[in-house]
Amino acid sequence: LGYVARFILARNLTVEDFGLFYSIFAFLGMFGVFKSLGFDRALAKFIPEFIHKKNYNRIKSSIIYVSAIQLLTNTIVIIGIYLLSDYLSQNFFRSPQASIVLKLMAIAFFLDSFVLVLKFAFQGFKKMAHFAGIDVVRMLLVIAIILAGIGMNYGILGPVAAYVITPIIVILFFGFILIKRIFPGFLKSKFIYERKLFKEISRYSIFAMAAGAGMVILGYTDTILLTYFSGLTSVALYNVALPTAKVLMYFPRSIASILLPLISELWAKKEKALIREGIESLYKYTIIIIIPLVFMILSFSDLLISTLFGKDYMLASDTLKILSIGMIFAVLYVVNIDFFAGIGKPEINNLIVYSAALFNLVANIIMIPIWGIIGAAISTTISYFIMMSIGLFKIRKYIKIRFP
Repeated sequence: LGYVARFILARNLTVEDFGLFYSIFAFLGMFGVFKSLGFDRALAKFIPEFIHKKNYNRIKSSIIYVSAIQLLTNTIVIIGIYLLSDYLSQNFFRSPQASIVLKLMAIAFFLDSFVLVLKFAFQGFKKMAHFAGIDVVRMLLVIAIILAGIGMNYGILGPVAAYVITPIIVILFFGFILIKRIFPGFLKSKFIYERKLFKEISRYSIFAMAAGAGMVILGYTDTILLTYFSGLTSVALYNVALPTAKVLMYFPRSIASILLPLISELWAKKEKALIREGIESLYKYTIIIIIPLVFMILSFSDLLISTLFGKDYMLASDTLKILSIGMIFAVLYVVNIDFFAGIGKPEINNLIVYSAALFNLVANIIMIPIWGIIGAAISTTISYFIMMSIGLFKIRKYIKIRFP
């Protein structure tokens, strides 16, 4: 659905406005992990453990801790963005519309942080229908509001309004579900200020934040540097190619979302043989699924781009081919990252992600001024290969896994 929203915008905004919107999206995304400090992701790790121990007071306390941290850090970030918005509009985005779009999207990202608290709480409770339902409802609302904005000729402010209004509705709806249905003992349970609990969550969160920051650097460096070196048109082309390639990751991502709390529980029960069997199956079937899809993209990239986004974006075709090869490496890494998080070793993810992120940053600085979006695609593809290789090497230290 997020991909559908993207090609609706590509067909109804100018190339420059499309590039501006996703350039600002990437810029704010760079701050996303620092707004939460990784505390939201800790819920997916600790809630299954607290349920296993039937310690419901700790579940409530951890949710409140995370929400309070979100409120504090988000407020600091949004104030900073508001103070710098005019300067960034003139000197970085080089667009007169950028200031108002940046301010409004900063509000959207502020609100969306609390949606993520709900999402990771559902993941911790292993309520995967609700975990997935948040994204489905969110994107359906975004698409509906975008279409309404297009009908009223709001231009770039249509998608901006969609991303501001949607999280308010989602928080109210799914917050009610969490408190009333998934965790009906929330109101009855006690909030306990427990330094030991806060330290446990903080320790995990620091590593989760570090890994998240590395993924943000890896994910948004391309767009940020393309904005600076190549302009908004290149950003628009790249933000057609990259999401199209990342469609290939939806299957392993869906499995990985279930994997984290499941690994956490099985590891606590010392079920290493079952974990090994599951991981080996995931390696095998993700490869079986992705290889034919990659060959299809390599063969029909021109047709795919022109059909979905229009002929204005045809120059993204070769970039899509390169990135689709990178997705073969990325899907295997996705399986590994939630294994390490589930066994309480997020520091390994930090090593993997920062190794790739550092390479990606340096390679982008060198390649983008020379080859533009092609250079960005090559550096990203090699970065995914680095992440896969290190992950496959490290996982064998914990389970005696066989590679397919």
